Parts: sequence; C-alpha cells; structure tokens
Amino acid sequence: MAVECDLTINFASAGNSLAFLGGGWARSEPEFTWGVGAESHLVLPLLDAADEYVLTLDVVPFVHAPELPSQRLIVSVNDTVVGSTDLSRPTLVGYRIPASLARRSDRMLITLQHPDAARPKDFSETADDRHLAFAVSEVKLYRVTNSDLPLETRLPPGLMLGSTHERNFGARGHVDVTEWAMARTGLAIPQIALQFESLGENCEFGLFQRRCDAEPLGLLRFSSTFMRNLIRGIDNGFEGLGEIEDIEPRLEGGSQKEYMIHEKKFGLVYHTFVYEGQRSIWLMREQESARLKFLRRKFMEELESADKIFVYKFGSNVTEEEILPLHMALNRYSEAMLLWVVPAERDRPAGTVEVVMPGLLKGYIDRFAPENNAHDLSFDGWLRVCANACVLARLQRPAHLGSDPTPDIETDDQEAEASEA
Repeated sequence: MAVECDLTINFASAGNSLAFLGGGWARSEPEFTWGVGAESHLVLPLLDAADEYVLTLDVVPFVHAPELPSQRLIVSVNDTVVGSTDLSRPTLVGYRIPASLARRSDRMLITLQHPDAARPKDFSETADDRHLAFAVSEVKLYRVTNSDLPLETRLPPGLMLGSTHERNFGARGHVDVTEWAMARTGLAIPQIALQFESLGENCEFGLFQRRCDAEPLGLLRFSSTFMRNLIRGIDNGFEGLGEIEDIEPRLEGGSQKEYMIHEKKFGLVYHTFVYEGQRSIWLMREQESARLKFLRRKFMEELESADKIFVYKFGSNVTEEEILPLHMALNRYSEAMLLWVVPAERDRPAGTVEVVMPGLLKGYIDRFAPENNAHDLSFDGWLRVCANACVLARLQRPAHLGSDPTPDIETDDQEAEASEA
C-alpha cells in the first residue's frame, strides 16, 4: 500500500485554510479555527487518481462536563456520509473516501455536521455566544494506492484468522498455547515476539515480550504518550528527541522509588528500571539523552525497512477513525504493518485477527492488564493475537517477517471439521 499526503490545510491564523473554507467557520485564532453552528464546509481540489482517499482532522471538541460531555461529528463527501464519530477529547480522526465518490466532480465538498454545537455563555461566566463545536488545527488528505500489490497477496478486508486450538486438540489431549503458536507460525516464542514493535500506549506489550524471553530495544516499548503526540512524532521523524533540557527524571513509586522519565517535546513518559540511590539525577539525564537519540535512529530505520509489525493498544475504546491517522503516518515511510488490539467481541473471540485494509490488522484479546498493574497481562491472549498476526502479515508480505516458509493454515471451518473428526 502506497500512501501520499497531497494536501495539508493549516487552520491557524497564519495558515493556508482561507483558500479551502466554505461556510460555518469562525475567525481564525493563533492555533486553530472553530467550526460553528450546525455544520461547516470545506472545498478541496480533486487529487490525482488513487484506489481510495483518507481525510484526517486534528480536532478539539467543545465540551463542558457534565452538561455537554461530547460532540458528534458527521462527515460527508459530496453529500454522502463517510463516517460519524462521538468525541470527548482532543484527537486526530480519519475517514476513508472511496475513489468513485471522491471523483464524481472536479472538486470535493466536505461537510462537517456538528449537531451538538453550544454557546460557552450557557455553561460559564463568559460573553462568548458563538455556537462552538470543534476547534480544527489541521486537515490532511491522503491518496492510498493498492495497485502495486500483487493480486495474490491482497488480503480482502474482513478476512479473519481465528484461534480455536482448544477444540482442535480437545479430543487428542491438551496442547498449550505456546505449542499451538509455534505450530501456527513455524517460529519459536521469542522469535514471534521479536516480529513486533510496540507504539504504546503503555508498557504492557513490552512486558509480554519479556515474558517471551525477548528483550528488543524499542523507543516506545515501555513508554506512554497521547496518540496526537505519537502521530506528530512519526510525522516529523521525532526530530529533536533526546535534548537534555527536555528530559526530566522523577523518582516515583512506593517504598522502592524508580526513576520515571518525563520527556517534554513529545510527552513521553517511561520506565527506566533504575531505582533511588543507584544513579544521580544528572547522570540519569545524560544517559537518557544519549539513549533516546539512539532509539530514535533505530525506530526510524525499522519504520523505513518495514520489517516489524507495529502494535498499538489503548485501555479505553479507540475507534477505527482514531487509528486511521496513525496508519497513514506510518505508511508515509514504507508499507508498514499496524496491529491494532482491542477487547474481544461476541462475534470476534479472543485471538481473532481481522484485516481492516491493506497493512492494518485488528486483533481481539480476552483482556488487557489492569491500569495499575501492567504485569498482570494475558500472556495466552497476546500470544494468540501475535501468532495470527504473524501469519496474516506473512501472507501479505511474504518477503518480510522471517525466512521460514508459511505453514499450512486451516480456515475456521476446516478447524471445526477437524475438531469433530
């Protein structure tokens, strides 16, 4: 999948948004422009041909708890709705636009409906009587081309690979998940874990890799940051990461205090596994500066080589609209593979991995670790998801992810027949 960002609109007062604005906008402010009233409009030029387009918006909803906890955003292209999102926090959102819809005319009319717009004066002591919905700081339009992928490696959206080893082996004796994963992938457990690189949002996946006896060096392996900061970092190659003045070591925790690093430029917060009395704060700052600069270079090399499957999980619900901007940012460098992990659903049992679009997989896990104890993770759950993601990634990119031949894979129907035999 090839991704090109052909249009970036900056909504700051010194930006270029005036050339694209229709109705429904307030006067631009230093960093953003408010969408006001019931709807706002953008008029975009027609881009070169593509298999599909992705529109991303960096927005801050006008909310006021408890009376107005969220804002609805309904996005239409040439009068056809392409997505609807309920937003309660600052975020980037993305919407897929079919090529046939985008190219119906010589321009794209983008309508942003925001039916929950409200006046600040109704919630606080202010004279602002504008009906505010979203503050928009940036809009991007991407062209996505899949035509370079060989037909035999194009995995259809909606394709799912399940994890039904229990019923498969139930009649023949217990086989644990590690044996199943090795049979599924043809890889040892540490090798499976090393196919992946964590993007956050905390250290859970890094601890899973440790449980697999794998200790890869990764920029974000034990880090957390906001999604918007993560995407901004990927977009600009984490330029400037590791400057000493941006690194603040803090002693945190209970009786045995650990140095936690708070990095200011990209909002990274991460473990060092160095404890009080082991090093001075000045030495910590110098060592972490050198470490971050090295890990930044390594991360960018791995992103450009497309040898790893990048993993993103978030404790609360993250929608496809919020994942798309991250997927676009990664794929500007190479044909990156992103595994987005969410809690299992009724028709998506734990261990299932689903193809969302080229290069984007959605994995379903039985549970995440509690927020206050990342060590209490579901090892079996992560291993099932990773094994199936390895197989699907290898089917789409046979030249990557190890030289071992892809093992024979049974479909879920074949697995069910085997369990009945």
